[in-house]
Amino acid sequence: MRRRGFGLPALALGLLLGPAAAVAAPGSITSVRRDVFVNQAIQGRVIAILSDVRVAARVSGDVVVWGGDVSFAPGGSIAGDLLVFGGSIEPPPGGVLPVEGRVATPGSLARVYLAEMRRAPWERSSAGPSVLGGLHLIALSAWLAVALALLYFFSSPLSRAAMSAEDDWTGSLAAGALGVLTLFLTAGAALSLLPSAFAIPIALASAALAVVAKVFGMTALFLLLGQKLLKSVAPPRRPAALAAGFLVLGAVSLVPLLGAIVWSAASIVAVGVALMSRFGTPRYRIAV
Repeated sequence: MRRRGFGLPALALGLLLGPAAAVAAPGSITSVRRDVFVNQAIQGRVIAILSDVRVAARVSGDVVVWGGDVSFAPGGSIAGDLLVFGGSIEPPPGGVLPVEGRVATPGSLARVYLAEMRRAPWERSSAGPSVLGGLHLIALSAWLAVALALLYFFSSPLSRAAMSAEDDWTGSLAAGALGVLTLFLTAGAALSLLPSAFAIPIALASAALAVVAKVFGMTALFLLLGQKLLKSVAPPRRPAALAAGFLVLGAVSLVPLLGAIVWSAASIVAVGVALMSRFGTPRYRIAV
């Protein structure tokens, strides 16, 4: 099978897991950089990273592939879900996929992600655990890439914003809640009271400011948390500190219910950090 290009999530997982490896749990298969040929029944799931998967027998669990292709031979079937990130799916002769569960690719996952965004943390999700895990990993991979890019271009402002958050946590939380509420009401009032020519640009600007503030503030929180863990605020250590803080907060976000609540609270604080620090702008004092 011809290997296709893979996206950032697959690349991040490949770098994280290191060289080629294949680990077999009871009734399951996990493979990294090694193609998988399923020629006998599997009672568990199949997870392949940077690998192609050929299904020629029945898999009772899910099949999750990052950065690889999936193909079916006659007699191959999947009782669970089939998730493919950054690869293609080749059906068996006849064109019908022998998959009893959900078939998810990046396009279909976008619709599931939007549905999950509208769901409250305490409500039951219609998506399976494999789909939710894939969505979380994709989102965290994007967060890490954006945070590292911001640190590269705006290292000093992020450091100042992190120090601002450390000095006044309660103020950042209050400012974040007030800022989110203000932006939301501004967009709602504009759409309700103003003509479309003015309302739509104002609503879009409010939403853009909220997103930019959240992304900048979350990156500052990653940096602050990592600096606490590494006990160092030295500029050369900032990338390592950001990665450490991201890993801790990202791991917490994967915990059911608690993770969603913690991430939501951190998002509100992040907006407050960005607004309170004026996006890391230095404060100048006038000597008299």
